[in-house]
Amino acid sequence: MELEIIQKAGLNEAQAKVYLALLRNGEMTPTKIAEESGEARTNTYAILAKLEEAGLVRRGEGKKQSYIASHPSALETIAEKRRRTATKNEQALKANMSAILDMFYAHSERPGVKVYTGYEGVKEIYRDVLRTGETVYLLRTEADREMFDFIMKYRQLMGKKGVKTIAVMPDSKFGRESMVNGVDEETLMDRVMIPRGVYTADVTIMVYGRKTALVHYGEIAMSTVITSEAIAESMRQVIMMLRDKYR
Repeated sequence: MELEIIQKAGLNEAQAKVYLALLRNGEMTPTKIAEESGEARTNTYAILAKLEEAGLVRRGEGKKQSYIASHPSALETIAEKRRRTATKNEQALKANMSAILDMFYAHSERPGVKVYTGYEGVKEIYRDVLRTGETVYLLRTEADREMFDFIMKYRQLMGKKGVKTIAVMPDSKFGRESMVNGVDEETLMDRVMIPRGVYTADVTIMVYGRKTALVHYGEIAMSTVITSEAIAESMRQVIMMLRDKYR
């Protein structure tokens, strides 16, 4: 039972046996530790070095080489560090999952679907657009006003990176001004405005590369990203047909 609990701090079985032997018997020489733990003597030295590095054991003060178990609270410290590392690794994995999925779907005919909840998910889609670096085909809803500042920031970054946006969006004063005051030129946006009432859904559609993002703006933003060349091409054609009609 004690062995299993100690292992939960992140120790392997051999390390837990050595630490437990020291807890039960107090200060011991490496030879005695090997006997009590059931580990080979040569392996015991390597284990003690790891435990000492982790702060779980310390050397005795006598002339003869010996070791003493540190206070068990050190196990909690190790477990906490392990948790923080795991959280950091999880965050890194999530941040790079789009690139990993891209590699998978590049050699697979199976479409991939990823769903996001909340505005942080919308932000991740724009980050992915920037990482992908391919022309964006956009059918915009007016419901994205709550994220106006963030979206404009990313459009400026896209323009600096050379990512062009082919956009179809409802007629607006800001849109007309952007077409004449240089904003569209700066952000590399090729904009066509359609009469209000033609597209009233509160969903923005973005197609970039092999991906189609459907972003629904409501009380809780919901986003779906579909990785499929066929679906992306179909949505590009739909956006271009609507664009050609109102150009």
